[in-house]
Amino acid sequence: MKTIVTVVGIRPDFIRMSAIFKLLDLNFKHVLIHTGQHFDKNLSKNFFDQFNIRDPDFNLKIGGDNKEHFYQTSELSIKIIELLRKEKINPNIILFLGDSNSVISSVVLKKEGYKIGHIEAGMRSGDKRMLEEINRIVCDQCSDILFVYHDNYKNKLLKEGVNADSIHVVGNTIVEVCSDFAKKISKNDKTNSNILLDIHRPENFNDKSRMEWILEYAKICNKKFDKPVEILNFKRTINQINKFKLSLENVRIIELMNYGDYLKYIYNCKFIISDSGTAQEEPALVKTKVIVPRDFTERPESLDNNCSFMLNKTNFNESFEWLESDFEIKTDWLGDGKTAREIINKLKSNI
Repeated sequence: MKTIVTVVGIRPDFIRMSAIFKLLDLNFKHVLIHTGQHFDKNLSKNFFDQFNIRDPDFNLKIGGDNKEHFYQTSELSIKIIELLRKEKINPNIILFLGDSNSVISSVVLKKEGYKIGHIEAGMRSGDKRMLEEINRIVCDQCSDILFVYHDNYKNKLLKEGVNADSIHVVGNTIVEVCSDFAKKISKNDKTNSNILLDIHRPENFNDKSRMEWILEYAKICNKKFDKPVEILNFKRTINQINKFKLSLENVRIIELMNYGDYLKYIYNCKFIISDSGTAQEEPALVKTKVIVPRDFTERPESLDNNCSFMLNKTNFNESFEWLESDFEIKTDWLGDGKTAREIINKLKSNI
């Protein structure tokens, strides 16, 4: 039986890979390695429990409070090679998802002769201020098999010189995961009871002027729509707000939620304000609009299909017009919800 190693480390990895993990266990000798980048129970263990994911075979424990990215990636590069050698693991391929620090270890693994696969390949925002953008590009260039969500991402890879035969369009992993939880949400009318503020990108929370106008926008929304605004308690974001001595005023801090509660929450939101990448996808699947306070996005399809609106400090009024418009949120661009099976089939025929 062929051996596949998966390397994951953060909350979105666990969510998006949950269906794939289970099929890998059924079809291959599957070695699951948790880098330990997200080590807080609310961002790691709770998601393994909720998605019924088996325990990782190994945890490299590279995470830690205030541990900077270069410590994490250098430590991971050493630990993962040492682990594979010590445990005599000889995978036919090592799979990564997305753009976290975990994918940077694809460089040293490729140099050691391992075959690399990348799920969520081809995403590009064009903004190299984002650590994620650099991570994506590096992993794609190291990968032997690239699984992309749709043709737009495939075309971006082709322009970068990636061999067409190595690229496979499989749809978005989030659809089948989100759909299973969405079925459990009450089919009663949306309550539109509040507005969620979800800010956790360094290019936002480390910039005082950006945080000022994002908070200003949230407070205006509170008054304009007469809905309470609640901000997720990402520690680095709240710490920076306090450091900058910015006032939350009537914006209330709420704790992070498990996935089911999160989907139910955003389903019942009037809309959300989020700089998250996945928040340009999941809310669309439960028909909730998203305001995106960023300069660039790796998911322009979300804009094109009325799922989200790109906010800057000069277009508040345009955003209100968009929020108050009656239009269909389209989700065909996310795929048909059969991505996990498609990836397994491609692996069977390509490794």
